[in-house]
Amino acid sequence: MILITVLSGTLFSLGLILSLLGLVINFRKKRILQNKEIEVLLKNKELELMNAVVLAQENERSKIARNLHDEVGAILSMAQRNLTATIKDLPENSSSYEDIKFVIDVLDQSVSKIRTISHEILPHFLVKFGLQKTLRRLMEQTQKTLGHPCTFVSEFAKEELILEEQQEIQFYSITLELLNNILKHARPESVNLSLGSFENNLFLKLEHDGIAISQSDYEYLLFHSSGVGLESISQRLKLISGELFFERFDQGGSIKLSMPLKSEVEEMLPIVETE
Repeated sequence: MILITVLSGTLFSLGLILSLLGLVINFRKKRILQNKEIEVLLKNKELELMNAVVLAQENERSKIARNLHDEVGAILSMAQRNLTATIKDLPENSSSYEDIKFVIDVLDQSVSKIRTISHEILPHFLVKFGLQKTLRRLMEQTQKTLGHPCTFVSEFAKEELILEEQQEIQFYSITLELLNNILKHARPESVNLSLGSFENNLFLKLEHDGIAISQSDYEYLLFHSSGVGLESISQRLKLISGELFFERFDQGGSIKLSMPLKSEVEEMLPIVETE
């Protein structure tokens, strides 16, 4: 009888311990799940905040670009036209003629520079004509700058590639920053650009024959460089869930930029519902 009582007490205690262990395990599982949900929610909020900051910056850049182009550019163009009309009535051998002609040339350069700056601040051409035409135009401008052949190749038909506007702007802005860095630091003779897709990802490959860096070089510069260019690229990459891959060859190198298309980006950022 005593043995039965002891066994019953032992089994009851064991059952109680197992129940407590089960409660502890379930509690830990719930805490881990909650922590993961909080982590995803914080990541979503961080991206939302970053996107809001970038959108505000883009709006401000758009306002500055329009003011430069529509107001300052228009005033300078008007002054240029008035001086051009005035110089027609002056003899070419007069001192005033040469002075006014010099001012007209300066105004012409200023108007051209303002137009270029406003287009760089706000990619009007990109918004109007899309990514492919803008990249092709960018390579044509680069070819004029370098004086050597620069090509753009795309696997997409003219109307085949359709992107959400912010994806398009960020993707192009990263490409432009990368190209500017290459022209500034790599000193290439030619640059080639290609656009394609793989498994619902958009890929851009930028090849050049200048001084290249490897992936490890890029990662080191990303954390140790004080330049704003790489920081800007890093923030824009986060907004589009993009990635960069650097490769260095015996002569030249390549940079690959990848971006999930919009549907895949949305799947990567699940919305966490809280009670």
